[in-house]
Amino acid sequence: MRPIRLEIQAFGAYAGRQVFDFADLKGRSLFLIAGPTGSGKTTVLDAICFALYGTTSGGERKPDGMRSDHVPQDVATEVTFDFDLGGKSYRVRRNLAYQRPAKRGEGTTAEPQNSALWERTGVDDPADEGRVVASRWEKVTREVERLLGFRDDEFRQVVLIPQGR
Repeated sequence: MRPIRLEIQAFGAYAGRQVFDFADLKGRSLFLIAGPTGSGKTTVLDAICFALYGTTSGGERKPDGMRSDHVPQDVATEVTFDFDLGGKSYRVRRNLAYQRPAKRGEGTTAEPQNSALWERTGVDDPADEGRVVASRWEKVTREVERLLGFRDDEFRQVVLIPQGR
């Protein structure tokens, strides 16, 4: 798997929309995410794991706790990850469940978690998501496991270097 682009909003340390363009790596297969303590490095890894598997990069953080505390109630917590694998391009997007202001009346409405996985056919057009391969949380996770050949715990152990271990 080669990461292409990661876009996060209201996720972890990132309240606003943040884009990480891995195309700048120019095909390098090994890279380092570096920065001072508290700069959001782990959140980037959490976002990749969340997009792929609906989990985080470490057992001490739960996905439901990844919604940023610094966003208005009506902003969705969303992660979109584009990656290449075996000559094909994919996009996976997940949204956490959250309470948003009701559109009519007072109070809030529950916005459910959702996810989708696309095989990208128009990679030159970021708006062209391509052909839906899977939708619904569990189906997306199963399809990612099939594509990558790793469960989330194996991905963390093999692809991500465990921090502090």
